Order: sequence, then C-alpha cells, then structure tokens
Amino acid sequence: MRQQMVLWFLCFFTLPLFAAEENASFVYQTNESFSHYMVRAEGYLKENKQWVNEQDWPRELSAVMPFEMLPDEKNCAGQPKVGILLSHGLSDSPFSMRDPARALQLACYHVRVILLPGHGTRAEDLLTVSRNDWRVTFENAANQFRKKLDALYVGGFSTGGALAAEYAWQHSDEIVGAVLFSPVFKVNSSIDWLAPLLKPFIDWLDHHPSDDFAKYASIPVPAIAEVYKLSKEVRKSMLKKPKELPIFIALSEEDQTVDSSVTEVVFNKAIVGAKSQMVLYSRDHSSKTGRMKVYNSEWPEQKIFGLSHMAVHGSPDNPYYGAKGEYRICGWYLSNESLYQTCRTDPDNWFGEKSDELLEKSPHAARVSWNPDFNSLMKEVTFFMQENVGVVAQ
Repeated sequence: MRQQMVLWFLCFFTLPLFAAEENASFVYQTNESFSHYMVRAEGYLKENKQWVNEQDWPRELSAVMPFEMLPDEKNCAGQPKVGILLSHGLSDSPFSMRDPARALQLACYHVRVILLPGHGTRAEDLLTVSRNDWRVTFENAANQFRKKLDALYVGGFSTGGALAAEYAWQHSDEIVGAVLFSPVFKVNSSIDWLAPLLKPFIDWLDHHPSDDFAKYASIPVPAIAEVYKLSKEVRKSMLKKPKELPIFIALSEEDQTVDSSVTEVVFNKAIVGAKSQMVLYSRDHSSKTGRMKVYNSEWPEQKIFGLSHMAVHGSPDNPYYGAKGEYRICGWYLSNESLYQTCRTDPDNWFGEKSDELLEKSPHAARVSWNPDFNSLMKEVTFFMQENVGVVAQ
C-alpha cells in the first residue's frame, strides 16, 4: 500500500479528478432513542446496501445492522445497570463487534453497537463521509445510552477505538472507563500524512468488489485521510492532558494497520491511571510488566504466526470469521484470482498478519481473523470492568 501511495502521489497531476457521488450519511440523531435508530437503520440499509448474494439478504442485513444485547434478567438480577457502547472500525460493520458484545452480555453488561456513517452499504459511501459524522454518531449514541444506566463504559475497535477514547477524554466525569481493541492512534505507515494531500485528486488506490457481506474489500483515499486526521487529533488531545480514567487496551505488536508503538506511547504518557491495563500480543516474548501484559502470539500447532489487526477481538468459534468459519480473509491477493482462490481453499494454510516470514511459510497465507486467546482476553476485560462498578456474573 505504501508503494501505491507514493506512485499515486508522484503522478496524480496527470490523472482526472473523480467526482464523488452524493451521499447522505446515516447519523445517530440528537436525543434519538436506540429503538428509533434501529428502525431508521433497517430502512436505510435495505434501500442502500449492495448485497453480495441478494437471495441471502436477510442474513446480510442482520450482519451490518446496529444492535443491542441485554443482560439476562435472572442471572444478573439485583446488579447495577451498567452498559458499554461499542463501535466497529473503518470498512467494517457492527458484525465485527458481535464476539466481544456477546461475552460482555454474558458478564451482565448491557451492550449497544452502532453503525458508523458510510458503512454497511457499499464502499463508495465512504467517499464523502467525514470524521465528524462518526463523532456525532458516537457522541449522540453515548449520551442517549448514559441516560438509561447507572454507569457507562465506551469502547470500540480501530477507528471505533479512537472515537471511544476521544469521547472518554471529553466526558471523563460521566463514564467509568473505556475498552479499546487495536485503537488507531496512528496509522502504521511513514507516509500516512500523504492521504489528506491525495484526497482532492484520487478516490481509490485500488477498488475491488467485496465478497464479504460484513466488510468492504477496498477503502477510498478520502476515508483514509479522515482516519489519519482523527487519529492525530485524538492522540494529541490525550497526550496534552493525561488522565487517570481506567482504560483497557488490547492489540497486536505485528499489527500492519495500526502503529502499536505509538499506542504504547499514548498508554504510558496519557493513560496514567493505576487501574488502566494493556494486553499486547507479540511473537517475540511473553511477560508481565506493571500495567502491561505481553502474550506470545505464535501458535504453530494452529498454523498462526502472529495476530492481525482484526484478529485480537475475534472468537475462534465465530461461524463466519472463526477458525472453522465459512469466510477466510484473503484480500491481499485480490489482484491475482488464482492465488486468491488457493488462499481461500487450502486446508493446510497458514494465518497471520502479512510479513515476509509468514509468506515464507505459505505464499498464499491468509489473514488471521480470530484470536485463540479470545476467551481469556474477554475474562480480563470483564474483570477490569468489574473492578470499577462491582458487576459480577453469576
């Protein structure tokens, strides 16, 4: 991707300027109830989603719909009403948050997951969306949810994690903490700053139709530019004003999307509370040092060589993205149909985050989309949350 961006930057003056299609972003409205938001979302998605398999549209619609999960009334009786608002990341959909949402529901938390503007329909709808659309949606959803609860956590994955962190910093007296999976405080690229410069001239670095009904195959340059700006703004605001607010972060050191080293800097310099925790998955070592736990992320018996950006919060039991799921992430090979199909079908394939070492193990290795340590991780997340509000699952 880095080479592509450099190439486009050198020759963009010779390219035509593509006009982005008009897009009315689907935004969570001020003081809107979640039930009303869900009704609007269903109508919007039915009208605008590009189906992968039109005959299977009910399943595809369900995957990208915002949703909520309520704690079991019997097992969680007598406990305070504690909720967590979660957001997916760029190019994803609410489906990507189903595994942690289910684990938190079982731990007696009320969970809501939102749909970020520009998502759930078709990748072209990211051409005109703005980071402020995402902010407004997250803020309005969190403000409304907070009214229904005794205590609120916020959280999310990647871009959703940055949005949750920003909301937490701006409303630290009104929430009890945040849970962030692979949050983007900086894109993992030395030339990420080029995206805003390319935005007026180039819509796409590459553009492939998606055969994954829960995720886009391609991300337009304008959306990458918005993530670059959002992550920079959130990072600076947090480093400028460190807080004691309890924050839990889980991420992979091998992450090719997010710069994990910058996340560590933010954790050490801005997230200064004694109750804050970071879980870092790494192929290099396994140790525990103060507020940070480092776990080995290599499982050779499962043919897993490091965790990808999207794998940290994924369950191996997920029927779609899990270890025996029906969909395998092979987007690295979309320009080579033969390699792509081999990646999708090889029963002895390797999995991980893209690297020369991984491709030496298999030239058609797939991107791992689940975490073998998921259940243990979610136990740590629930223990972290329980420390602050005293919610204990039966």
